[in-house]
Amino acid sequence: MTRLENFIEYLFTRQRWVIHFFYWLFILAFYVVFFGRKNSNYLQTFFFVGLLMPVTIAATYFLNYFLVPRYLMRERYGLFALYFVYTIVASIFFEMMISLITFIVMAGVNMKNMSPSSIDIFFLMTSLLMVVFLGMVIKMVLHWRKSKEDYQLLMKEKVEAELRFLKTQLNPHFLFNTLNNLYFLTTEKSEKAPAAILALSEILDYVLHSGKTMLVPIEAEWKQVQNYIALELLRYEDRVQITTHFSNEEPDCTIGPMILITLIENAFKHGVMPVAGKSWIRMNIDCKDSKINISIVNSWQNKISGNGIGLENMKSQLGLLFKESYSLIVDSSKTNEFHVNLVLNIKK
Repeated sequence: MTRLENFIEYLFTRQRWVIHFFYWLFILAFYVVFFGRKNSNYLQTFFFVGLLMPVTIAATYFLNYFLVPRYLMRERYGLFALYFVYTIVASIFFEMMISLITFIVMAGVNMKNMSPSSIDIFFLMTSLLMVVFLGMVIKMVLHWRKSKEDYQLLMKEKVEAELRFLKTQLNPHFLFNTLNNLYFLTTEKSEKAPAAILALSEILDYVLHSGKTMLVPIEAEWKQVQNYIALELLRYEDRVQITTHFSNEEPDCTIGPMILITLIENAFKHGVMPVAGKSWIRMNIDCKDSKINISIVNSWQNKISGNGIGLENMKSQLGLLFKESYSLIVDSSKTNEFHVNLVLNIKK
């Protein structure tokens, strides 16, 4: 990246007020030149434009930073249209009041070379209001660009998460233990063998294909969690006690792929694998009241470093998928317990 590109990125990310300042300075200069060229009285034009500009600026920022994110971006088009009309009408009213007061003051003091008739004030007001529309267009273009970048970053994060998880499942230790247990089950002609083989094939197929969608039904993700637990129980047998609860009262409840699996994998990797003795995991999932409440608690030894692989990547995925509509609390302060609580607001 060149120095110029670095400088531009610095301005847009950390010094946005500089961009805004020069934008409004350009608008002011443009209208002064455009309207002042008729009578060559640029001072008078600057005076009128300067009086009306605060209304235009206020309307632009109110539209872009309140109405657009609160109503237009949330697909509340009726309310957006209503408040948009109110904003334009209020802007016109304030500009007319400012112009009327200015004319009265100018008539009273008999300002030299400052005649209202020398400038088309109504055309000026209409032109200034066009800046409001221009500001909204710029805002929408920037939002579209940001959304595109977020989508690309999300897909990158998803692919990385899937590859990491697939690598975990395909590592020799995991496959050796799983296949060794499967071999033992088949030689003993155990009824568990077909179910274990099916669980392994389903979870690998899910990992390979879940990345095609941004969200998956929570039931599909939960099924793979059960498959994952079943395979791990072949490995740890009675060394680990697992308690799970799943409840879904919301129609079309969806979640980001690999989120639940990442949580349960983290519990096994850092709560069961390093412990020689008994261990336990409790996982509760409730989907109701337009929210998904996920709680997972596992035994652990706080001398073990790190909070678990995958959690940092999951935070990034949550931020891209749910923006600020989620809450993630990771608590490792207790001596023998590791808590993860995740609340997701379901999009309607």
